[in-house]
Amino acid sequence: MSERGYFPPLTEESAGIRDLMLIYTNYGVNWNVKDALSYVAYLDNNANQNKIKDWFFDSYLFLALKSNNDRAFDSPARATPAIKEDWQWWLDDLFRPNAQISVFNEAYKIANQHLPEKRKGKIYIMIPNPMVQITEFGEVDGENLDFSSKDATEATRQRFKAVEWFVETFLEMFEKANLDQLELAGFYWLEEMIHANPGEDDLVRQVSKYLHDKGFKFCWIPWFRAKGHDRWEEVGFDFCIHQPNYMFRADVPISRFADVTSDAKKYYQGIEIEAFGKVFESKEWRERFYDYLRAGVTYGYMKDVIHGYYQDTHVFAISAYSDDPEIREIYDNVYKFVQGTYTETLQV
Repeated sequence: MSERGYFPPLTEESAGIRDLMLIYTNYGVNWNVKDALSYVAYLDNNANQNKIKDWFFDSYLFLALKSNNDRAFDSPARATPAIKEDWQWWLDDLFRPNAQISVFNEAYKIANQHLPEKRKGKIYIMIPNPMVQITEFGEVDGENLDFSSKDATEATRQRFKAVEWFVETFLEMFEKANLDQLELAGFYWLEEMIHANPGEDDLVRQVSKYLHDKGFKFCWIPWFRAKGHDRWEEVGFDFCIHQPNYMFRADVPISRFADVTSDAKKYYQGIEIEAFGKVFESKEWRERFYDYLRAGVTYGYMKDVIHGYYQDTHVFAISAYSDDPEIREIYDNVYKFVQGTYTETLQV
């Protein structure tokens, strides 16, 4: 296969986004306006005074991995699979007043009062994985759904019915919420690999057609070389962002960036930037995070490439409001990367 290059930003396929920030709303996680504002707008280095300098991320993916019942939305490897009551809990929590998605709407109102160019935020919403291990999902339209059928066609029918219920319920709640500063761009398939389960490809294709018929985009962010990452277009996704998975283990070599960028250019993908709480613990972990930014310069994915940004909840907000110059620098360097002005290169 000839190299196709990275997936570009601002395309019709992605609904015109460039920098997609992942916003986790797991059980116990709360977002407020102050948090949200540091992602919507770039705040100067006295961020606690909310001095707005510029726009920052242009799009946001709302998702969660576990429910209030400690059940998993993505994979049975994480925990007992989430069922209908968990899916409904997440939707209810997402639309909690003065929290979660609504505070991003408020942050846009504030930023638009201070910046000359007026904008709206584009959002993507997770679709939980209707896992084949589930025998009692709950009732949808009078039918008690069971995803474990050995008949792949029947299992796929019931799994799709659950997805359809989830999307329709979200759309009803979104309309009622009147979030006039946010534009719904599409949905995100939460499971990070395409399983070999009979009917799995058919399910994803059905979901894709259903969303496209409604005018929405459908995206995916698989882990490094996950099953199916090389055929994301074939199953119906509009764009795919590849996870390097370099951040989280010190034994993953720097050559991971050569590998992930080679795959991304071969299979027409974007790149995910990944951070987690250890960046606050030591310079070594911060340098490991900065390797993502340096690799963007070295391997050419800082500019003209679509990005996802992973954080374990509030990493960049904590950085924005920190009085420690080394922590605050995380926020400033990510802003430079988003602007395409970061200059350090990777030492390989």
